[in-house]
Amino acid sequence: MTDDGVLSPASRPSASGAAAPPGDESAALWTDTLQSLANVVAHDLRNALNAVAVNLEVVRTRSARGLEASAIAPFAATAATNFETAAAAAEALLSFVRPEPGRVDVAAVVSRLARLLAVRTGAGLQVIDRSDGRATTAAPPDIARAAVARSVLAAVVADEGAACEIAVDDGIFLRITGANRVPPLPDPDLVAAALEQGIRITPRERAIELRLPAVDHRANPNITS
Repeated sequence: MTDDGVLSPASRPSASGAAAPPGDESAALWTDTLQSLANVVAHDLRNALNAVAVNLEVVRTRSARGLEASAIAPFAATAATNFETAAAAAEALLSFVRPEPGRVDVAAVVSRLARLLAVRTGAGLQVIDRSDGRATTAAPPDIARAAVARSVLAAVVADEGAACEIAVDDGIFLRITGANRVPPLPDPDLVAAALEQGIRITPRERAIELRLPAVDHRANPNITS
């Protein structure tokens, strides 16, 4: 893990020097991913909370002086907006800290990422969900969340913003495009570990695409080519 939030390889040997079992490797990948998520939003989340505090202090002092509502309302509105954004980001981050209760819903993971990254000024994540509630993957939770989150983060960190489109056919398809450039692939260790669990991460024209094994294999007529 690097200090600037760039994703680092997560495969690591055990204390004896032997390769870690698959479950341990997936857990290590997710731990590093969680650290990356926190690193990427930490500065902006602090700024949002500081904005809440500063504007509430203005509201308090102006109210104490008996000023008109028109002199107070803009600062209250700014505090409320920053609080809503920060609270949504904090809730999303906490949801990532907690273990998944069962199978991973890829659309839900992407939605959490969008709420988390919304705290970053001009570097958010746009989401188009065509999964119709059927984006539950058969892949193990840790590797599924790591593959999705680190692929999105690679695009956002490289281009200060990204877009995701989710569709379901014989698998779950997540297409990630950068705001201004082709997003990079996540690190090779993640790509290899994901492939072992049936998750393919492939470069496409102007995008990268993840295909995850789906629990529900019914066709979706809205899938994009």
